[in-house]
Amino acid sequence: MNLPSFRAWQPFFFSLLVVAVLSAKLLHLFQHARSIPLLRFIIYFPTFFIQDCFLIIVQRLLLHGQTRSVQSTVGLAIGGFLATISLGASAAQYGFYYVTGGELQWDAAGSVASDPAAIRLMLSGIVPVSTAGMAMVLATWPITPVLHNKFGCWLTSVWKLVTPGNWDMLLPVVRTKSDLSHQKIIRLWPLCVLTTICSLTLLQFVRPAVPYDHISATLPVSLSRMLHSKSNNCPAHSLPNGKSFPLPDLLSQDLWIMPHENYKGWAPGQDNFFIQQYMERDRNWIPETLPAGFERWDKKKMLEAENKALTKGGRNKCPDISGTNVYNPVADPLRISNLDLEPYGELREAFKDVLISHVVLVTMESTRKDMFPIKHDSYLHQKILQSYKDDDSDKAQVDEKLSQLTRVAEQVTGESFYNSPGKQPDLLPGVWRDQSAPGMGGINVVGALTGSSLSFKSVLGSHCGVGPLPRDFLEEVNGKIYQPCIPQILELFNNEKNSSGKHQDGKEALRDYRASVHQREWESVFVQSITDRYDRQDELNRHMSFGQSFVRETFEDENNKYYPPKSPEINYFGYAETEVKPFIRDLIADVVAKKKRLFLSHFTSTTHHPWTAPDDFSAVKYMGSEGSHEHMDSFLNVVRYDDLWLGQILGLLDEYGIANETLVVVVGDHGQAFEEDTQLTGTYENGHISNFRVPLVFRHPHLPRLQVSANATSMSILPTILDLLVSTNSLDATDTSAASDLMHDYEAQSLLRPYQTSLNGRQAWNFGVINAGGALLSISSAAVPYRIIIPLSGDFMFRFTNTATDSNELHPLEKWTLMDLARAVRKKHGEEAAKWATEADAIGRWWTKEMHRLYNYNG
Repeated sequence: MNLPSFRAWQPFFFSLLVVAVLSAKLLHLFQHARSIPLLRFIIYFPTFFIQDCFLIIVQRLLLHGQTRSVQSTVGLAIGGFLATISLGASAAQYGFYYVTGGELQWDAAGSVASDPAAIRLMLSGIVPVSTAGMAMVLATWPITPVLHNKFGCWLTSVWKLVTPGNWDMLLPVVRTKSDLSHQKIIRLWPLCVLTTICSLTLLQFVRPAVPYDHISATLPVSLSRMLHSKSNNCPAHSLPNGKSFPLPDLLSQDLWIMPHENYKGWAPGQDNFFIQQYMERDRNWIPETLPAGFERWDKKKMLEAENKALTKGGRNKCPDISGTNVYNPVADPLRISNLDLEPYGELREAFKDVLISHVVLVTMESTRKDMFPIKHDSYLHQKILQSYKDDDSDKAQVDEKLSQLTRVAEQVTGESFYNSPGKQPDLLPGVWRDQSAPGMGGINVVGALTGSSLSFKSVLGSHCGVGPLPRDFLEEVNGKIYQPCIPQILELFNNEKNSSGKHQDGKEALRDYRASVHQREWESVFVQSITDRYDRQDELNRHMSFGQSFVRETFEDENNKYYPPKSPEINYFGYAETEVKPFIRDLIADVVAKKKRLFLSHFTSTTHHPWTAPDDFSAVKYMGSEGSHEHMDSFLNVVRYDDLWLGQILGLLDEYGIANETLVVVVGDHGQAFEEDTQLTGTYENGHISNFRVPLVFRHPHLPRLQVSANATSMSILPTILDLLVSTNSLDATDTSAASDLMHDYEAQSLLRPYQTSLNGRQAWNFGVINAGGALLSISSAAVPYRIIIPLSGDFMFRFTNTATDSNELHPLEKWTLMDLARAVRKKHGEEAAKWATEADAIGRWWTKEMHRLYNYNG
């Protein structure tokens, strides 16, 4: 069989590349058109296509020749490859824009593509990508022969002109051909060509690098970032003493705080006695063998590391120098502690009646604070009402539907859909009913933010009290988690029980019940109904030292007791939450029977895209017909599903009689932006506030109902749990000593006590990395209502909002440079806000380096 003619393939591949590259560039320019002043956009517009033109010329040269010579065959292969990948990449950009309204970042996309568990996630957008690709192929077909031939003729003409024999043709002034005439004529086209070349060259050199280099990049150049490995120098070891801190005046010696009791003091800025004292401090709770996570308290290991100076590690490891790559609260310039303040008065009176035998931490996927619970007259409620036409008869039923949307969340938080208690409807059949006494139920934190809009970076904050590593995806597993996580602390508590042999079932009945609980061993279990193979979550669970994990792969194992799954998959990660209910039921029963203490970490998933509920779940129509709201409607339904599921978990605690001695912590991993919130949807490279406001609740039936306003992050969960265990006398003397000491070693404040928004001019800063993690950083402060998004690369804009006047961030200020942003902020919000924005940028960049140091990461 004969091979297809070169005459068929060469024109097609050339035209395909032209269409794909120019289509991608036009979309790129459309997305950035409003980010550049109109005059500059017009002036620099021709330079945006220089790389594309060069690529098109190279492609045409590769596809030159009509014989099957080696040179032509190689050219055809390379040209075909360039055209194919350009088509795929351009289609992917259009598909991504259709789904999210954002721009695909190829360096992050490369990390997703290398993760086998992420393939289903990528395939969820196959329809819009395929449609875009097919449209480009159809657009290519009719222009193929003409475009290929005309461009070839143009190149031939240019080549003839620039050859030495025809240089006189380039001269703008020549004599006429007539022998009888000595008249000269002027050719305009050489002048135009020379003027154009000179102008483009000048514009290319004088235009600013940011953002124009990013805007001008041709598609294959952007695509090559998937293969580019970023590398950072090992962080400077001066950082822990604050020598590189951008606001040194805040660290002056007269502002230092002296140590007292378990508080280790605060004295950053230079190496000093207090910093060294922290490392050398004797702690009476340290056993002979420390569990994982406590390496910095092991003086023998630290001394060995200091003598070695360098340790052998993976490709991402930096030199491990003792005392410099660990967290030292005394040397942390940002740390503000509130542990010297008394707990809230209502809590102090109740602590004596509270016992915490078990801790359940529920991390709810994509759960927004404004939907936990949803409230009447909120911004979201108004958007739902606006989706109905005025004459729509269903509009009158909206509030009735929404009032039943998050009934479990209402009971857990103490907040309600209606402002008036008398308007609250009765609970529907099957909905969990809180058995707590009136006015009791625990602490609801209003104003909490996630530390990351990437799920398991957020989990690190809630489980380990650490900040996220500002790198794409879960690179923390290639570094070192710089604080002990909850399972590791509980294993420390178990150490004394294991070694002393105090736990004897025959004698436990002779003890006071609270004292007997003190001597029980803890069991740490992680449970979810989806895979743990996505983005190395299984590795993270091992790093956090969970004793047992129950995930999708567990109940899909034919040898497992819970095989087979009882329902079909609902998304590309796994199954509905109800698949893990039999295991949780058996786990609680086993813990109660064996008289153990349980730490259960449960991660939900149904509220993740594509927002699909099980087939037997009755969907409700919440949104009207005015506009397109399918995604929000689907999301509201899975929010109701997960709300009911949370009630089922609380019902299991009631069923086994342990609700009154179980602390239940509920937190959102991050929020979820929709078209109703902002033009850019989803969490990917999206810093909108709806992706960061999350619920945070510490529920216990014997704690008084308390509404706490605190602009804190989920990093406060771990120190708050330790504070509760100590304050409620839920630990024995040895464990109380350890917990009382350890809670002072974490960065975040306890939420049992008044939140310190500032101290001696320093602010309580909050940082949040934006999915995928390494490109954008969200910075806010508990002291002021301002919020800034700073780019960690030149591909993104600065973004400033004032949540006091624009709580839903409908009118952000966006600029490509900090100088331009500060000027705009000064004009709209005043000098103080502009100064804050500049300081926040400096603090954020310092913090970014500090996280690399603490994780001992170089990648």
